[in-house]
Amino acid sequence: MKKYTDSMDIRMDAKLDQLLSQRKAPLSEEGMNQVLRDLTMHLTGNTVFACAVYPKEEALSKIDIHAADIEKADVMQGNDNEKYFPVYTDIDHLKKAKPVLKIGEFIYLMDKQDILDFLNSNEKVAAAVANPMEDDLLLYRMQLQNMIQIGRDSQKR
Repeated sequence: MKKYTDSMDIRMDAKLDQLLSQRKAPLSEEGMNQVLRDLTMHLTGNTVFACAVYPKEEALSKIDIHAADIEKADVMQGNDNEKYFPVYTDIDHLKKAKPVLKIGEFIYLMDKQDILDFLNSNEKVAAAVANPMEDDLLLYRMQLQNMIQIGRDSQKR
């Protein structure tokens, strides 16, 4: 994962926003299945998520860090008493949810493998949640693994 700077452009992905919105629309079962398939296929691409974490002190000077370099991260408690790691599909969503970072907290850009590595090193966290309180798209370990594999397979073709 890379430390975010204002010079990086992680702005809205119009296609992703459209698919997330369609997911909330009243659709037939067939229509919903198609939207979920399209959303999954879109996410197998090079989708990048923004998150806010507290890196370990020795990692503060690094641009690239790994899950093991994260000291802690704020998580959300779900209605099911599970813990979820909030990630955002663009900087605007993150800044709307978290307008001010706490001391020691930094924004990082994560791909699906980074999120999976974070979840695997934090067993008490059930899943990542994309755009919490808005889209609430849950990204479980198995889904992430499948999306990563599909993305790799499609690159080989």
